[in-house]
Amino acid sequence: MNINQKILDIIKNIETDYFTAKQLNILLGSKSTADRQIVAKALAELQSQSEILFDGRSRRYRIVREGDFSKAVFESNARGFGFLIREDGDDLFVPAHRVNGAFHKDTVLYKRIEGTDDEAEIVKVLSRGVSSIVGTYDKTNNTRFVIPDDKHFVKDIYIQPKKDLNAKNGQKVVVKINVYPYDGHSKPEGEITQILGFPQNKNVDMLSVAYAYGLTDKFDDECVKYAMKIPQTLQEKDYVGRKDLRGKRIFTIDGADAKDLDDAVSVSENGDGTYTLGVHIADVSNYVKPQSAIDKEAFARGTSVYFPETVFPMLPRELSNGICSLYEHVDRLTLTCEMTIDKYGKVTDSDIYPSVINSCHRLTYDEVQAIFDGDKTVISQYSDIYDDLIAMKRLAQILQNKRNKRGNIEFASKEVYFVHNDNGEVTDVLLRENTFSHQLIEEFMIAANETVAEYAETCDYPFVYRVHDKPDAEKLAVLFALLKGLGINVKQSQEVHNSILQDALSQAEKTPYFHLVNDVMLRSMQKAKYSDVNTGHFGLASRCYCHFTSPIRRYPDLVVHRILKTAVLGKMTDKALRAYTDMAYDAAKQSSVREKIADEAERKADDVKKCAYAERLIGKTFTARISGVTERGIYAELPNTVEGFISVDKLGGCFKYNPALFSLSNGSVKYALGDEVQITVASVNKQACKIDFDLGNCPQNTSKNSK
Repeated sequence: MNINQKILDIIKNIETDYFTAKQLNILLGSKSTADRQIVAKALAELQSQSEILFDGRSRRYRIVREGDFSKAVFESNARGFGFLIREDGDDLFVPAHRVNGAFHKDTVLYKRIEGTDDEAEIVKVLSRGVSSIVGTYDKTNNTRFVIPDDKHFVKDIYIQPKKDLNAKNGQKVVVKINVYPYDGHSKPEGEITQILGFPQNKNVDMLSVAYAYGLTDKFDDECVKYAMKIPQTLQEKDYVGRKDLRGKRIFTIDGADAKDLDDAVSVSENGDGTYTLGVHIADVSNYVKPQSAIDKEAFARGTSVYFPETVFPMLPRELSNGICSLYEHVDRLTLTCEMTIDKYGKVTDSDIYPSVINSCHRLTYDEVQAIFDGDKTVISQYSDIYDDLIAMKRLAQILQNKRNKRGNIEFASKEVYFVHNDNGEVTDVLLRENTFSHQLIEEFMIAANETVAEYAETCDYPFVYRVHDKPDAEKLAVLFALLKGLGINVKQSQEVHNSILQDALSQAEKTPYFHLVNDVMLRSMQKAKYSDVNTGHFGLASRCYCHFTSPIRRYPDLVVHRILKTAVLGKMTDKALRAYTDMAYDAAKQSSVREKIADEAERKADDVKKCAYAERLIGKTFTARISGVTERGIYAELPNTVEGFISVDKLGGCFKYNPALFSLSNGSVKYALGDEVQITVASVNKQACKIDFDLGNCPQNTSKNSK
């Protein structure tokens, strides 16, 4: 029996819960310094294996009991404390003195702190969440550090001797962390692996964001070799077992700059007043086989990530911009969802099958909208499919009306794009239009996503669903209190229904408070995610939903395609069911994580670009809308979504924060979420990605809620 097991056997039978090293040495009969050193080493090993627990305050040990520890991901705050992000959704607070050497994104073991409801102490770091950091190189005399861009990473990284790649002071660099301190006080140590350049150099800002989130547009040699071997034209064997749709009028509708065209549509009107809608999706699963090099890389990435002027694709471009993309006038492999839809928008019949298409046109949203608006030149250009487009418009309106009737919640959202000059500098930030041509494609994709999800659920196949839980109860209570204060009457019940929130938004549209209600309602919503268990999609008022329509850029869609193809080809064996059960679970979990990272990276990239643009606006005055209210001050957003902060110190007087009404008031002046104010752009801190505003005019004349 080794010493570790001997110790465990002794302490399991000890009369008291806690024991000291001295007590243990007595029980073991340790007489020499060497014996005590062996015991000390064994205790350290048992701690690292989470077999025993050491209380630093009492300097005592005890054996680990069931329920002592749980696992979570640690999210650090710049002020030293942090939160444990748990799978059940209830986060725990970790005070700074109980972090115990954990860093941002580490996976840790923790224990609850007795006497508290929501506090915990980190006991052990299981795995490090961050291995490389982007930051600014700071070389002062003989000391060398990298100051992280990400303020969640609270310590500078000491650069080990001769490990700085001769970087210059002030340059943006990537540093690999080689040594993590476990005492919670020392600095981590590392080496610079890449020099990105000085912050003002072209593209350094976007590279810094990309590397900070682990994004790259490069693929390893194995993936590249795999992709290069795939023919860029169809082979005879590719057509076997597929329905030939090359004679049908099928076409794509995308943004003008889109290169990964993964969905095409077709429509026909039937004599009985129904429509036949075809949604034809690129058959990526034909090329990306499970457990291949490309599949493993796609799983790791989870999704393509879109920065201004840059894409970090999930798949190599030979696939995403090549053989899988549904370009016009070339044969392409697809998976088709064909639906018969009646005049009420109900799908009365459907069929899913492998197919081959040849898109007759590559249309843009702007061109389709121009046709809807009666532009004769564009109508003439696409005269061969004009009737199809008009039929699609009618069908999309039917589908839209059906979704609205069942309680679909349509939030007002703003998507932007950036205008650059030849030097890559941002010269303008503009809102993207959400025209009916965009909504048409959205309706068709939703219909297809629901149809294939319902098919899989009916057949009880393993599947990756897109789920959206009901709003958080506490946040919903805040929303209803706000609505009542604004005079917006809604029916409240034990079970909140989509139509209640839809009605509230509809009422708010007729008041000056629409943006306020829209923003607060949006914040009360849960985050949509992927799951292998169907729980419905609250926001879409959909009983059963998935993502099927973008396998080029989303991994869950690729898994959905594999399952569907296996099913419709009659190959769903017991072995396949077992494999897909594991695959669906893993894909849902990984893709939800990667989607969150992609969203954060895209927001950060946009914020960096907005800061660069805001530098041009310093000293200029604009009308803005209050987009956030805290005890520290207010956030105001320009119509193009550029947002800045106005400190409470700049508001004048003593203000009291009202969290129920999202407002600051000093008795005579009130600033509330949704109010319009005049602001002047005061300063921009690009390093912190922060814009500061000043009030442009007397607040009594600019805030709609001023008294």
